[in-house]
Amino acid sequence: MRTSLFIAATLMVASVNAAAQLKDRFEVVSARTNLPSPIENGTAASVKRVNPELLIAERRYREATAVYTTQIQRAHDQNDMKQLNQACMGLFRTLSLSKSLDSNPDAFSLCRSEELDALFAHVDRNPMFLTYPVFEPSLSWINTADPGRIYNVQVRFDIDETGRAKNFDFLQHEGYYLSYPVLSALKQSKYLPAVKDGKPVRSTDNLIQVTFCLERGKRCEESGN
Repeated sequence: MRTSLFIAATLMVASVNAAAQLKDRFEVVSARTNLPSPIENGTAASVKRVNPELLIAERRYREATAVYTTQIQRAHDQNDMKQLNQACMGLFRTLSLSKSLDSNPDAFSLCRSEELDALFAHVDRNPMFLTYPVFEPSLSWINTADPGRIYNVQVRFDIDETGRAKNFDFLQHEGYYLSYPVLSALKQSKYLPAVKDGKPVRSTDNLIQVTFCLERGKRCEESGN
């Protein structure tokens, strides 16, 4: 019987600025369910080429940079501003993580100035993910969860001036088995702090809701995917 795990996450940020830089919706990268096989076959390689988030998760920053650069050129040629902004943000994150942001001054030549002002903190900015959380439920939960049932975990937390997540307050949880992987993932993620008047500042009331659902012969109709 086929068993698969679906995890959806929604992130909201309460701040002065209406438009949050933290992604409202994002694809969860889970080593248990989404990463390609370590065998470098054609399928795995093609998946990585089109999903730079997997490359970032593996710290393969040079390859992720190449993918995002191609996406930027394509989105610019197609005048697709949404995809262009997403690719520019992805490239910024990749170069930041690889500590090569300063050595690529021309990498953002096709990006919109409004997007760059927020990324490079030339204007006030909400906190931003550099690496997205990887939620890995324990095998104990996978072995005991009711297939098709929706499990929700909601937590409020701060991101301090150095980009560290702290002061976690669970507003909704389904017990230790799911609360702990959410807490662990948020602690291990990397962030850029919020910026106010040109200086990094603490941001409070960052809220993330993660929806877990185990599909084992029963569809997760309300999982939010």
